[in-house]
Order: sequence, then structure tokens, then C-alpha cells
Amino acid sequence: MKNLRCYLLVLLAAFSFTFSSCDDDDDKLKSYDDGIFVVNEGNFGDADGTISHIDEDGNVSQDLFGKANKKEALGDVVQSMVIDDDADLAYIVINNDNKIEVANAHTFKSVHTITGLALPRYFTTFNGKGYVTEWVSFVDVGRVSIIDLTDYTVEESITTDYGSENIIAHEGELYVSNNFSNTVSVIDPTTKEVIKTIEVGTAPGAFVVDEDNMLWVVCGGGTDSEWNPLNDGKLVQIDPSESDDEESNSVLKTIELNVNVTAKMAINKAKDKIYYYKGKSVYAMSIADTEAPAEALFTEATATSFYGIGIDPENDMLYLADSKAFVGNGAVYRYSLTGTFIDQLAVGRGPNSFVFE
Repeated sequence: MKNLRCYLLVLLAAFSFTFSSCDDDDDKLKSYDDGIFVVNEGNFGDADGTISHIDEDGNVSQDLFGKANKKEALGDVVQSMVIDDDADLAYIVINNDNKIEVANAHTFKSVHTITGLALPRYFTTFNGKGYVTEWVSFVDVGRVSIIDLTDYTVEESITTDYGSENIIAHEGELYVSNNFSNTVSVIDPTTKEVIKTIEVGTAPGAFVVDEDNMLWVVCGGGTDSEWNPLNDGKLVQIDPSESDDEESNSVLKTIELNVNVTAKMAINKAKDKIYYYKGKSVYAMSIADTEAPAEALFTEATATSFYGIGIDPENDMLYLADSKAFVGNGAVYRYSLTGTFIDQLAVGRGPNSFVFE
């Protein structure tokens, strides 16, 4: 009996050590409270998408989710990420795995996985609900699904147009760019209906809001039947005050870019200058301009091709992602807004966007 009692005490101590070690591991998770997050989508089919972090001194931490979750893979094609500061949660959209990973925004410890999606692209929160755009397929009409953020279930979906892509909440309504079309859908989140469809340009993508509270969308441009670019990319300014009237014209101004561009852009801290890119070249345009810039602000000769853009709203530093053609890891280039090179940093595979804290 005495030997049995000793054995049980040793066994209990071993269990206590195991649980304590696990708790200690959780307590020791690194907290990423300052700096910039980089979304690395990974190579299609390889499930090697990750999140990187660049701190204020330019030090890079790789694969935050994997480090916090016993090396678990984040997924196949990490498309985008949004941080909800009120809930201290990161919503990470994984396109080809048809899910959203919900993680602690400081440690990236997994909280929940949202499933039941079809090629999700971008996510936002508004009035306590989550909204995610979905392509659905390459032949079906796209949609926006509404997520209950208390139990992470899909409540219902709203049909938009083909290639439902970026989404932004602005002036009480939701705007969705439809990348396989030439439209922006305006959704009333109260009625859960599309209240207006705005024609813009071919392949609309990212949104920004300017100093006058006007909304801009960048349109990448189309191709002919032989996939030759039509060089009809556009920047389109939208007046949100007209978005609840189907008959009124919401488009204030259209800037013909005269080239096809990647449908991504960024706006400076003052919100009076827009930055976009084509290949290795970056362009800057004042929101007051009526024509596209004749020349690029700069061209980065050492880049393969830029794949994402962002501007830190705190210090106006320009960030550009280079996927390096998905051959190995990608890079982030940093510049001043006048085009002066600052540095280059190694990140994960296929960096496509930035999230600024």
C-alpha cells in the first residue's frame, strides 16, 4: 500500500508538471503589440501561407500562427487579415481552404475556425457582425456572408456580383468591389440588401477613403479575347452621400490610368495622395488631379514584381511586397513617400498585404 501511495504521488506530480509546463508555454507566448503585420499568402496548393511581423526596429518574426499553435499550418492561400481592436482578435481569411482563422490579436493563439465558406477573400466587422466576401466559384455570382461573432456561424448571405472582392464599411453602409465585373455593390446592413450597384471600371479591387470622406476604388483593367491587356485601368471616386439613391450618379470622378494595374492601392496619412503600382513601378497621384501621372514616382530595379502595397498611418512609411514569383520567400521594400529607399526585409512566401497596428 505504501508503494502504491508513493507511485500515485509521483504520478500526480508528473501530471501537475505537464499541465504547468503547458500553462507556462502559453504564458510565454510572444506578444506582438507594436509594429506591422505582413500577410504571406503562400504558394497555391502548398498550404504554406503565414503571417510575419516587423517590429519598430525592423526585426522580422516569421509564422506567428504556427509558433503560437504547435507549428500548425495556417492554410492554403492566406488572402487577407483584419484586426478587431475592440475584441483583440485577428480574423485571417484563407481562400483555398474556405475558412477564417480567428486568433488572439496579440499572441496569435487560435480561438476558433469559421467554416462553411466558398473561396473567401476579405473580411470586415460592423456593428457587432462580421462580413466576408466570397467568390463562391469562377462561374457563380459572388456574395457577402454575415458572421455571428458570438458563435462564429454564418447567419445568411447577400448576393452581389461576380468576383465579390474587397469590402469596406463607410458611412453606415458596406461597399463591395466585384472583381470579375465592373461594379461596386452597396449593401444596407440593416435590411441586408444591395441597395445600389455602381458601375466603375473593369476588375475593381481595393478601396480607400480620402480627406473629404469620399471613397476611391482602383480598377485593374481588362483583357481582350487573347488575354492582351486593354490598358484601361482606372481610379474612381465615389460620393457616399448618393449611395442610397439608385437613380443618382455616385461617381464623382474617373481617372484613366492608361495601363492595366494591380487592383491594390494605399493612401497617405493626410489622405490627399493615392499610391498604386504596376510591375516594379510605383505611381503617386493627388486626389485633386484630373489626370494620371505621366511618369512613375520610382521603379525598383531589384524587385521581381510588386504584389502588395501599404502606408503606415503613423509615420507615412511606404511598404511594398514582392512575391519573388513565389520561388522561395518574398521581400518587403520600405520607402519614404517621395520614393527614397529605406530598406529591404525578408518575410514569408508570397507577401500580398499589410496590417498596421
